Amino acid sequence: MGREMIRQTAHRLKAGNFLPGILIGWLLLATTSHAQHNHGYQYSGSVNFETIPEDDSVLPEQPRDLILQFSEPVTLMKLALRNDIEKLVDIGFRYDPTPSRVFIWPLPELPDSDYYQIDWSALDSKRIMMVGQFFFSAGPDAVVPSSIIAEEEETLMVPDYRLSDLSTFTPPENKQPDSVRIGGRSEQPATNDEASPEGKEGN
Repeated sequence: MGREMIRQTAHRLKAGNFLPGILIGWLLLATTSHAQHNHGYQYSGSVNFETIPEDDSVLPEQPRDLILQFSEPVTLMKLALRNDIEKLVDIGFRYDPTPSRVFIWPLPELPDSDYYQIDWSALDSKRIMMVGQFFFSAGPDAVVPSSIIAEEEETLMVPDYRLSDLSTFTPPENKQPDSVRIGGRSEQPATNDEASPEGKEGN
């Protein structure tokens, strides 16, 4: 669909219909922006959704409920909450095959965390899977989750081995192993005399 819209836009621009082309361009930009602001969101259907708390929101205190609202009835397949070290927090979610447009899930008292991560999935009436993820933080000193996540990603840097002092490196001695483990049993390695044809003929 995206390629077809781009093709139509180019055709209108060539024909001199600049205004429709500009409007379609804005629609494409808005669609791209919407996809970028839904972490891990994967879906090819037509059902829209909203979450409370909203993604990347900062709350004055911990929420009492998680709310997922859909434009059409869906079946909620998964609802999981994790802390800032991705440890699963038990919120008592149990699968219910009954479709609904609104899901309100009461939350227990949450452990302290810089932010919380919600992973969810749902199945629409056409059996198309929706997969999503959103973040929120809570408390008087809470900050926007995306800023913390960005800092965490920056710390995951590959070490620069060019800064290592190789002059102090001592290679290991080339020693023959005392035994070799094969299939759980230990065997002595063959010596040079035993392994060579000359050594076998000499015996």
